[in-house]
Amino acid sequence: MYQEKTSVEYLILLISVFLICVIVKQKHKLKLFKSAKEGGLVFGALFVIGSALDSFALFRGNWSYDEKFLVGIRIGVMPMEEYLFMIVIPFLTLIVYRMARGKNQELKNNSQDKLIAIS
Repeated sequence: MYQEKTSVEYLILLISVFLICVIVKQKHKLKLFKSAKEGGLVFGALFVIGSALDSFALFRGNWSYDEKFLVGIRIGVMPMEEYLFMIVIPFLTLIVYRMARGKNQELKNNSQDKLIAIS
């Protein structure tokens, strides 16, 4: 009896990205939101909107997922990994934004310090 293979590659990739983001956030002491409630509301809204739009597109046939790269668990019309994607990618985006913003602020401060030293 032939059984279709499933893969955990996409799931491992998403979990790896998430763990790297958590490590970077801790190492650099990044504060993404003013409070946990604010973070929950932002991520909750992004999750609900992203999941609804993705589900709608899948339902209409605008795109699909190759099952050989997925674990095989579906919640509604979306694979489980896609729900994780809706959490991990916004988190990654915020981490990169805060890192870049911090670096930009650091460059501004260094430039101002040099200007003060010259004066």
